[in-house]
Amino acid sequence: MINPSAAACPIFQGFSVEEYEQVLALLSQESYPKGHVIIDEGKSQQDLWIIVQGSCEVVKMNKSKSQQRLATIEAGAVFGEMSFFQKAPHSATVRALTAVKVLRLTRENFEALQTRSPASSYKMAMSLLAVMAQRLRRMDDWICDFIERPEGANHREEWHDFRSKLYADWQF
Repeated sequence: MINPSAAACPIFQGFSVEEYEQVLALLSQESYPKGHVIIDEGKSQQDLWIIVQGSCEVVKMNKSKSQQRLATIEAGAVFGEMSFFQKAPHSATVRALTAVKVLRLTRENFEALQTRSPASSYKMAMSLLAVMAQRLRRMDDWICDFIERPEGANHREEWHDFRSKLYADWQF
């Protein structure tokens, strides 16, 4: 059965009805109350979530130990993709701003999809890669805009060094 909110998620772009239903069968539906932390920064869980209903905030702890809101995400959005593909602690916290319903794909179920339907898992991985690339482009644009502001002048050299490491030698 097609779930309209999930079908709007960009990770299902280009899926046939059959492929979509194969993936949908591997997802679990979960509900969380307003304020519930779904992903906790620093902890590790290799799952992928799709918001079906409601909204969440993505927050990150800054150096002064307060949380900085990075984004608000709504129905159709996907999150958890970085730790889903790279077993590493979550880089941010995702908290329900309203009561939310999500669909969750475990890493184990994704691996089962790879065995059962390699084409579907490939399409999903490529769609997730496109989502991550789009987010990276937006971050690049935001950082460049910030650096160009008068208050960003103090961070230009720091940003240049970071960008050089990120795109060139990957040595941190």
